[in-house]
Amino acid sequence: MRLIADGDAGETEVSRRRAILDGTAIPTAYKIGYVLNFYREPSFRMIETEFGLTRPEIVILIFLTVRDGATASEFCEFSGHLKASVSRAVILLEKKKLIRRQPDPADNRRQLLYLTAEGRALYERYIPMLKAREAAMLACLDDAERGQLDRLLDKLAAHVPEWGPASDL
Repeated sequence: MRLIADGDAGETEVSRRRAILDGTAIPTAYKIGYVLNFYREPSFRMIETEFGLTRPEIVILIFLTVRDGATASEFCEFSGHLKASVSRAVILLEKKKLIRRQPDPADNRRQLLYLTAEGRALYERYIPMLKAREAAMLACLDDAERGQLDRLLDKLAAHVPEWGPASDL
C-alpha cells in the first residue's frame, strides 16, 4: 500500500493514508511526525551526502546562526538533543573548522560556541535547499492558513517547557 497518493491513486489511497494518520492512539503527534519526517529525512540525507555533515552538526549550525555564542548545554536544553551526540558533533564541527570554542569569561568551565566564516559559508550553501523544501511543504496552504499554522506552532512551542521532563513519563 502506498501512503502517498499520486494523481491516479484516487480516493482509496487518500482514505488509507487518512485512516493511518487518524487511526493511531496519538493522531496529532503522529501527523506532526509524518510531516516532519518527509521534510527532514530527504533534506538531511542530501546534506549529509553532499556536505559531509551529521544531523546534529546540521542543526547546531542552524542554531548558531541565531544564537552564536551559546554553549552545547544550552543547545541541548533548547533542542532536546542528547548531550553525548551534541558533544561529538561539537568536536567534529571544531575539527572541520566550522565552529570555534572559547571559554566563557564568566565561567571558564563553560565553552561558548561560535560559527566561523567557513561554518557560516557552509550554512549559506545548504540553507537554500532547506528553505525550498519548506516552501514545497507549505505550498498547499494559503497565506491565512500559513499565518494560522505559524501562530499555532508558536503556541505549542511556548508550551513545551510545561510538559515536564521526559523522565516523568
